[in-house]
Parts: sequence; C-alpha cells; structure tokens
Amino acid sequence: MKPFVSRGAAFLLCTTLLSGHAHAQDSAPPPAADDPNTIVVTGYRGSAIKKVAPLATLDEEAIAATGASSMSDLLKAVAPVTKSADGSDPIFLLNGQRISSYQEVGTLPPEAIAKMEVLPEPEALRFGYPPTRRVLNFITKPQFQQTEINLGLGTTTHLGGLSGNAKLGVTRLRGSSRLSLNLEHKRTGTISLSEREVLANPDIVFDAVGNITAMDGGEIDPALSALAGTPVTVAPVPTGAALTLGNFAGDANRPRLFLYPGTGLSPENHTSKAEVTWGDRIGQLGASLSLGAERSRNDLISGPSTARLLVPSTIPYSPFGSPVVLNRYLTEADLLTQSQVTTKLRGAGTLRGAIAGWRWDLTGSVEQQVGRGISEIRYDVGQANAAIAAGANPFIPLDPALLGDPLTNRSRLRTRTIGAKSVVTNSPLHLPAGDVSVTATAEVERATASSRTRGADPFRLDLGRTRKEGSLALDIPIASRDDNVLPWAGTLSLNGSATARHIGGYGMLTDRTAGLSWTPRKRIQLLLQDKSIGTAPPLDQLSSPASTLIDIPVFDYTAGRTELVTLTTGGNPDLKAERRRTRSLAVNWQPWEKRQWRVSATYEDVTIRNQTGLVRAVTPRAESVLPDLFVRDPASDRLTAVFYRPTNFYEERLKQLNVVFSLSGTLGKEKPQGKDGKSPPQLTYYGGVGPTYRFTDKLRLRPGTAAFDLLNGDTIQGWNTGRFSTWYYFSLNHPAINFHVDGWMGGRYRVLTGNPASDLYYSSLIKLNASTDLNLFAVFQGREWARKLHLKLEVENLLDSWARAEDGFGNVPVRNQRAFSDPVGRTVTLSLRKRFNKE
Repeated sequence: MKPFVSRGAAFLLCTTLLSGHAHAQDSAPPPAADDPNTIVVTGYRGSAIKKVAPLATLDEEAIAATGASSMSDLLKAVAPVTKSADGSDPIFLLNGQRISSYQEVGTLPPEAIAKMEVLPEPEALRFGYPPTRRVLNFITKPQFQQTEINLGLGTTTHLGGLSGNAKLGVTRLRGSSRLSLNLEHKRTGTISLSEREVLANPDIVFDAVGNITAMDGGEIDPALSALAGTPVTVAPVPTGAALTLGNFAGDANRPRLFLYPGTGLSPENHTSKAEVTWGDRIGQLGASLSLGAERSRNDLISGPSTARLLVPSTIPYSPFGSPVVLNRYLTEADLLTQSQVTTKLRGAGTLRGAIAGWRWDLTGSVEQQVGRGISEIRYDVGQANAAIAAGANPFIPLDPALLGDPLTNRSRLRTRTIGAKSVVTNSPLHLPAGDVSVTATAEVERATASSRTRGADPFRLDLGRTRKEGSLALDIPIASRDDNVLPWAGTLSLNGSATARHIGGYGMLTDRTAGLSWTPRKRIQLLLQDKSIGTAPPLDQLSSPASTLIDIPVFDYTAGRTELVTLTTGGNPDLKAERRRTRSLAVNWQPWEKRQWRVSATYEDVTIRNQTGLVRAVTPRAESVLPDLFVRDPASDRLTAVFYRPTNFYEERLKQLNVVFSLSGTLGKEKPQGKDGKSPPQLTYYGGVGPTYRFTDKLRLRPGTAAFDLLNGDTIQGWNTGRFSTWYYFSLNHPAINFHVDGWMGGRYRVLTGNPASDLYYSSLIKLNASTDLNLFAVFQGREWARKLHLKLEVENLLDSWARAEDGFGNVPVRNQRAFSDPVGRTVTLSLRKRFNKE
C-alpha cells in the first residue's frame, strides 16, 4: 500500500505547487507593449491570418459545439478540415507563433481555446515550414485557470476489450504566462478468439491431435489412397480408434481444424503518460519549455506452437509404407507470447524575440525512444523427432523434457534525436501593393539508431546521420485593391521558397516551391502552387531489428490458398531518398460575410519517386516485379517464405480532388435578456463534410515495368482505397447537453488477380461515431457538487460496420472474416469529467 500512498502524495504535491504558481501569477504585471511573446496584429489577438483567407475558423461557441473534452477529441472533430489532401496532419501554432512541439497545445483543454484558425498549405512558408501541410492556429484565452479530473470505462459490444482511463489536468493562463500539467493512464484489454465468431482456415492443417501429410506435400500412401478411393494428401489422426490405414481413410482429405480459444486477436495495452509545459517572458524574450514521458506495454498470447513431427515408417505406431509428417499444435507446452515495451522521453524549448524589426525564434528538442520486445517463436522439436526415430510414440503428448524452453527473440531498438531550428522573418521592402515578406530558416539535427536482437535470430545494426538545412521564402505582393494598385486584378501575390538539405548518407537534397495567391473579389480566393520536396527515409525504417517467424499464414493470390511460410520482417538500410512533386489548384469561398460557412476545393496532381512502402499481397504481378521478396519450393511451386521489409517504389502518379464544406453558428434569433441581464442560451452548431475523389492512382514498382492501377483492381497490400471517400461531422450544443456525430464513408472497390478464389469485392463502408455529453448541473440544479460535472457517453462504430469482402464465388474468404478485419467492432465508453475553473 505504501507505493500507492507515495504516488498519491506526489500527485497532490504537484497539483498544490501548480496552484501556488498560478496564485503567484495573479500579481504579475501585464505584458509590455514591446513584448516579443505577444503578437501584435490589426485583427484578433494571436491571429495568424494575413492575406490568405482561412479554410475555417472556429470561435469559442463552435469549439464547445464539438463536444470535445480533450485536445485529441477536438483534433478528431476538425480533422476533415485540418488534414491535407494526402492525409498529413497540420502544423500547429499557438497564438500565431511557432511552438517547439505539439505537446504545447496538446496539454491544453478545449475550454482554454478562444478561437481556432485553419490556413491552407502555402501559409506554412511564413512560419518556416515547407508548404505541404495545412496550418492550425490555436488562440488561447488571456485569463484561464482549470483543474480537471476525467475517469472513463469502456468495452466492446462483442465481449472483450474492456478499457479504462484516468486523467488529471491542470492549466493556468495569465497573459503571456502559461503552465499546464497532464497525468494520464489508459488500459485496454485483449480480445481473444473465444470472444469472436471465427471459422478455422482449411488450408492450415495443424490440430491439437494432428493431421498427416506426405513429406513432399503430395500423396501420403498409395495404399491409403486405394482404401479411400481417391488420392489422399491429408488425413486426420483417428481419435478413440486404432491407428490403422482403414481408420485413417475414413476422413481422408478432410483435415481436422482447430483454433485455440485463448489466442489473442488484439493485445492488452497499458499506457502511462506525464507532460508538463511552461511558457513566460524572460526579460525581453518569450520562452517556452515542454517535457514529456510515456511508457506503453503490449502483451499478446500468440497461441500454441506449431510442430511438424517426422514419423518414420519403421516404428510400430505408423501404419504407413513411407515416412510422413504429423502436423499438430503442441498443446502440452506453454502457450507462446509476445511482449513489447516502448518508453519515450522528450524535451523541447523555444526562445523568441525581435531585433531591428526582424522577428526570430529558436527551437530546440531532444527525444529518445527505446523499444524492447520479447517474442517467443516456437519450440525446437529436434529432440522430439530424434526420440520418435528411436521408437517413441508420436501420437501422444510429448515429454516436456524433449521440448525445453521456446526459442525466443529479445530485441531492443533505441532511437535518439537532438535538433535545433531558427526562423527569422520580416517585411524589409515595401512595394506599391504592400510589403514583401521574407522568412529564412536554419536547422541542424543529429539522429542515431541502435538495434539489437538476441536469441534465435541474432541481429545488430548501428546507424547515425546528421541533417543540416537552410531555406529562404518570399511573399511578393503584385496587386492590391485596397491600395489601389492594379485594382482591376483584385489582390494578387506571388510566393516561393528554396531549401538546401544535406543528410548523412544521402548527400544534398533540395526543395523548391512556387505559388500564386489571387483574391479577385472579397471572400473568393484562388491558390496555385507547384512544390517539389526531397526527404530521406526515417531511421526506424532503416534500422528495425530483423525477425524471422515460422509457420505464419500468408494468402497466396497466385494459388488461391493460404500457405504457412517463414516470414521475415525488419528494416532496410539500403532505402533511397524520396522525391515528391505536387501541383495544386485550390479555391476558397465564403458565401456570406457574417456567417462562418466556407467551401474549399483542392485539386492535386502528385508524382512520387522512390517512396518507401511494403508489399504484402503475394500476387502474380508483384512476384514478377519483385521476385526477391518471395520464395517458392522448386518442386511443388508452393510459397515457403515471404519478406515484409520496406522497399522503394519507382513512381506513383495520383490525381485527386478534395472538397471541404464547413459551417458553424447559432440556431435561431437571439432572445431578449431576462431579469438577470443575460440572454437565454441558444443552440450552437458545428458541422461539415469533406469528400475526396481520386481520378487516378497508378504505382510503378520498378523502372520499365507496367504500372499497378490501384483504383481498378491492382493491389500491393491486399486491399485498396476506392475512388470516393468522405469524412462528415456535425454537433449541436446547449449548455445542458451536447450531441455529436462524425464518421467516414468509403465507396466500393475490388482486388482483381485473375483467380476467382483470390479476387475480392469490397462493399461500401459507413463508419458512424456518436456521443452525448450531459451537464449534470443542469439536471441537479442547485447542487454544488454537480457544478461543471459532465457525464459523456461515446459509441464508436455505432452501426457496427466492417470492410466486408467477397471472393469471385460470392463467399467471404476465411482470411477476411470480421474477427480478423475488425476484431474490436463497436465500442461503448462512459466517462465522468469534473472541472474546477477560474476564468
């Protein structure tokens, strides 16, 4: 009990110290007018909006309408607007300024945010980033103080997967000073085969008692085939009967199938996290610091070990005329398990100020991630086969002394990154149409990776590289209706950037961008951009430990059946750098000036060279292009080994259109004030939809080979993305209750291989999530304990939908059963959140 008391005392001590710090801030002087930590703009305090119109803005009411109780909930609600067309997450700003890490905004509660602004990709140049991602700016309230406690309990509706979480958050904002602390723990239970309806795969002939096959996979015994009246390639071991050829013939070619109920479909997870963020002034400088630690553990029961026992024809227990193989699970031995523990430590800081009109900031960060894994692969049956050859009975449980401990791989991967980046910006030159904006950056980063595996598959690799880069970005005004410079052209500006990047092992990589921003009339804006980006692969893809697993089921699209293969995974130190060119045209339109209703449409033409990916589908086309990733038995042509390692794809061409409709506001007219001088609360809403249509998506794995048409049946993953997909979301909010729905919808698509047994036809998919947040103070009026106490019910995948696929014969393949495609299904979570506020 003592450790719990100690942790509780420390927990309360941290809360007390933070509260004391906040009270000390009460007497802090207001920020100076020339404080570089305070953005001075002609519009909203902390706004990042300049010439380019935002894709969306959310005020305090719209944020409340999302029903978000954490920053992750809020980002999920606005994801369709903030994600770029390629799915990239946005760049985060806080009060119009760069931050050292997402943690600076991730630790804030939604109630601390006064406004959110979503800017298009070209605006990233102003903040020292390449124009490949949208910009999301959070504007905080000037004064805010809150302590929150959140407890949640959830489960799947198909049994299993019981989850729970607990969180303590403390936030203090006062002018330019801020401090926040988050402590959180989550637990998610495992889901096993016994908790789902699963059919055994008839191609996997392992069983608790055993199935007999020939040494070469062909006919077992001509005498057995004569008794059965047909060639026999597999026969289950009889139970409760003598081991004679006649009894083996009774179930010839009908293998006995077995699924161990305790085998895990998803792991049990425990994650603990602690984060603290501080920001304030140091003399004339603005400064921030964020520290974080996270530990996550996954445990999974892999099931019983497989064994191929060699049964000679010379022992008295075998009725066969030649040696055979007994395929069975070693249920007499301990189950195989896997465990993975990942620990992350990170720290980041920022300094910002101004010199002679140039605003500058310097960010530094250090991060270390250590992953330790223990994977039990199989039991070595060498001694067991020797005992059987000497006359032991192979059809009874084996003596544990013959098996020993399971063969085990113990892996460790440590990555460490330390870096610094400086950004300076100014408008040093004035043209008739406005100021020329200049942004320059300099950055250096050192990254190392150390990978080790001890056990059945020893492995060792150490990598390190240094990245140095510098960039220059310009925004040049050409026409301005407001300044009466070429007023017939509206407002027009050109922007461009150049980046030189030297990376150890890859030499010099360059980026370049060129763009145009044109506002022909108010509330309509066109953005034209051409960008080319060069990036090196991340270290974990280069250095992940190699691992070899035996008897892993992999579907062979060529043969139309599942094979048990030797699967090798790990990194690839020979990966090349990627080059991506994107040409885009975007239109942003706000139909009404006084309504937050916006429409944006972005067309992209993307060409990617040497992107890194995995080939998971063993199709005839993939084998013909990448034969080194697959191994077949020369005699039987059956698949025996597969390598799941990242490789470079020569070229991908993608053309798509992304449209976003977003709206927020208040329903109805404002009602007259009551006796207390306040107007009755009104319903507020927030919603939108973000459809994407892909015109073409063709992937060429190697130069000179035919392209894979990923929208018309070709695949490298075993599944594809349809031409059409869309996100949608809508929320209604009242001080007493909030209702929110969001989801995703995808159209039909197919995987075609030329073999009806391997072809897949996926139906359209609709995912719907819903939540209701009830303000208990509105229910228990006058009860002080219920003040700012909220009860929230969340249902993920309300329709319990999944990616259903049928083969060319109209059947759901065993490999595509729901238990494998989506073992979790619908989940229900009930949470209680208590806030103690001082605003």
